[in-house]
Parts: sequence; C-alpha cells; structure tokens
Amino acid sequence: MIKKCNGCGSILQSEKIGEEGYIKDNKLETASYCERCFKIIHYGESSIIDKKVDIKSFLNEVEKEKYPIIYLLDLTCLSQNLINPLTKIKNKVYLVLTKRDLLPKSVKNKKLIEYIKNNFCNIEDIFVISSEKMWNIDNLYNRLVKDKVKKCFCIGYTNSGKSTLINSFLKSKGKKSIITTSPLPNTTTELINIKLDDLTIIDTPGFLNEKSIVNYVDLKTYKQALPKKEIKPKIYFLRPGYMLIIENFIRIENTGNEGTTLIFYLKNELKYRKLKITTSEDLKILDKVKIDTKKDEDIVIEGLGFIKIPNNSSLTIYIENKEILSKRKKMI
Repeated sequence: MIKKCNGCGSILQSEKIGEEGYIKDNKLETASYCERCFKIIHYGESSIIDKKVDIKSFLNEVEKEKYPIIYLLDLTCLSQNLINPLTKIKNKVYLVLTKRDLLPKSVKNKKLIEYIKNNFCNIEDIFVISSEKMWNIDNLYNRLVKDKVKKCFCIGYTNSGKSTLINSFLKSKGKKSIITTSPLPNTTTELINIKLDDLTIIDTPGFLNEKSIVNYVDLKTYKQALPKKEIKPKIYFLRPGYMLIIENFIRIENTGNEGTTLIFYLKNELKYRKLKITTSEDLKILDKVKIDTKKDEDIVIEGLGFIKIPNNSSLTIYIENKEILSKRKKMI
C-alpha cells in the first residue's frame, strides 16, 4: 500500500536516504511523516530538497481542473516578480495577502488592498490575513463557502504561507494542524488534499523564487534574518559619501550629491553599521548595482523585506546577487 507523508505529501519510502519521503525501514508501516518533516516539526532542523516546480506547466494543469485558486502573496517582500503568475491564471482567483501581523499596525488593510489594485492587479476578491494570529481567516473561509466552492487549489511562492493558512483553517475547525511548515523551499513536495467540512483545499508545492536571497546565503543566515514579529521601521539619514552595512549581507552607499533617508522594513534584530565609504572594504566582493530611486519608491529585497525611500536618491548597493533587488511604488 502506498503511504504519503501527512506533512509534505511525499510518498514514504525507505530506500533513498536524503530524498523526499525517506523514513527508516522499521518505521515505514507506522509513520505518518517522513524523516525530514519529523525533524522540522520536533527538532526545528531544516533541509532543502532539490525539486523545482515548472510554473507554466503547473498552471496549465490547474487550469484543466477548473477549480478556484487561493493565490498567496507575502506582504513583507511584495514584488511584480511574485505577482507575474497571476497574469497566466484563468481560473477564479481569491488573492490572499499574508503575514499582515509583520507589518506595523498603523497600516490599514483597506490601503493594502487599494495598493494592490492600483499598482499590480485589479482582482475583485482580495483578503489580508495573518495565519499566525488567525486574523481574517474565518472571513476568507466564509467567502469560499458563500461562493459554494467545493474544491480549490492553494498556490504561491515558497514561504508565502500556503501550508500555514491551511493549518489555520484546520485549527479554526477544531482540528489538528498536520501540514509541515517551514520558510525553506520545497517543504511541501506533492499535492495534499485537506478536507474541511464540505470544502477540500489542495496544498501544492511552492514556486521557487529564483530571485530570493534564500538561494544565495546559507540556511542559518537566512532563517536568522526572517522577521517573526511586527516590524518596527528603522530610519537612517545618509549624507553623500556615507554607507550602511546590514549584518553581513548588504552594503548600501549614498553615491549621490544629496542626503537621503532610508526607512527599513526588515527584521528588528538586524544590526546596522553607519560608516564613511572610505573606511571599509566590507562586502565589496559582492554583486554591485547602482539604483536610482524617485520620490516615494521602495527597494524590495526578495525574501527578506523592503526599504522605503521618501526622496530621490542615487545608491550603490552590494548584495549576494543583484537580481534580489527590485523597485516598486511605495506600499506604506
């Protein structure tokens, strides 16, 4: 009999150590989770399975099923890159903006929805949620029930919160959370059908964001840099000829002729150093990119957060890979 891991959907197997679904032979008959999921759940250990989802092919298969789609977007590092797959979806879409609890409470949900509609995509049904705090979970579920949705896909990029959302649905129904959650790529490796009363939600493998910083730093650094609680913006004013170094992964120089203000929406515990450009060679071996911003633009650091820049600026940024960075109109 074929058994699947409750946490990631992989077929349980005992022959290929280190590959998806692996469990020791003596536990194969009784196990509910693969070894990888068990270690994530009970010990906080992390590992990545090298399995890439072809977005175009996957969406073609989803379209054939004609089920509605819950499409998740992480509010902490929202970019056009993450929204692009929406333009290829023909099924009914419920757009869900996740991790609301990480943004300042002063930001209104209505403004976030307006921002999406005015700058990215004018989708009718948009929900702002926090699965961790159970905010607006019932509103989303009740809309699905009201629209008589019997089955739907839950899709999005890695770490957008798909499995966490489904676990929160289970929790709201008084059921046990069963799906393994992790900020790492490919935590969910196969389709998982979750029955919630008259609604079945299909959890899916996350799309790999090739522009995310997770692909360019070690796992320990990445996990330590992810925000876990409400972000408190940090404000720095950089005069020409000065720079900021954030931990060991980004260096930002003001190479313009005017002073500029930088407002950081990143993990609160990250350490910043403000120096004259001439006093340090730190991080200059990294990718170098020059970015000019207009008034009230954000620079997104894919996978981590964003920097709001209220005034025109000329910056030189050193980072692991320049593809990690993109610009957008200010969100906050």
